[in-house]
Amino acid sequence: MNNFYELSSRIEIPIYTKMKPTPDGGNVVNYKKEKLYKYYKCDYCGAEIIITKKRQEMTGGIATIPHTVTKRGELKLALCNKCLRPLLKEFEEV
Repeated sequence: MNNFYELSSRIEIPIYTKMKPTPDGGNVVNYKKEKLYKYYKCDYCGAEIIITKKRQEMTGGIATIPHTVTKRGELKLALCNKCLRPLLKEFEEV
């Protein structure tokens, strides 16, 4: 959590869009870009968390860390499932 100040001053969590790659041809003037999926980036490890309609099938999501743990105010983070425990341990050590 080296960039704690950036994460605490962030207003909302950014949503990224993965686009279909363009073909390798030389004449790709009128190629329409297609969206493959939308995703969050994990703030701890940087992995992609694909946003699906069924939230229980996602590999992570947005976690709200209360001010009692951070001691600086409420903090919203995008975390994958495997990064939640290491992050909480890191906050408890401080």
